[in-house]
Amino acid sequence: MTMDVDIKKARELLKAAFPMTEKALKKMAVYKNKSGMEIAMQLVRSRAFYLWLEKYDSSLEYVSIKNVKNPGQPYASTQPRSSNLNDTMAPRLKVGNKVWYLEVENLSALQTVIDGYKNL
Repeated sequence: MTMDVDIKKARELLKAAFPMTEKALKKMAVYKNKSGMEIAMQLVRSRAFYLWLEKYDSSLEYVSIKNVKNPGQPYASTQPRSSNLNDTMAPRLKVGNKVWYLEVENLSALQTVIDGYKNL
C-alpha cells in the first residue's frame, strides 16, 4: 500500500471537478458539486487525504470511513467535528448535519471519490 499524498495535486483534482467553488483556509478547502453538496479536504495531512462529505454510499478500495465514536458509520448530526466546518466555510458539513469522514490513501482513490461525488 503506497501512500501517494500530494495535497497540491489533490486540490488540482478537486478544482477541476468542482470549478470556481473552492473556499480555502490554512487547514481546510471546501468545494461544491453542481447540486450544491459540499466536500471538504483537510490540507495539513501527510499520511493520507482526509475528506468530509455529505454522501458516501460505496465501499471503495483504499478508502476507509473514519469515526472513532462509531466505526464505519457517518458522523451523527450531533457529533463534534473540525471547527473549520462552520457556517462560513461549509454550512452543510457543520454540526447539525450527518456527514462522512473518509481517509483516502492515494490520488487514484481520491479521483474515484471525486468522480462519484460530482454527479450526485
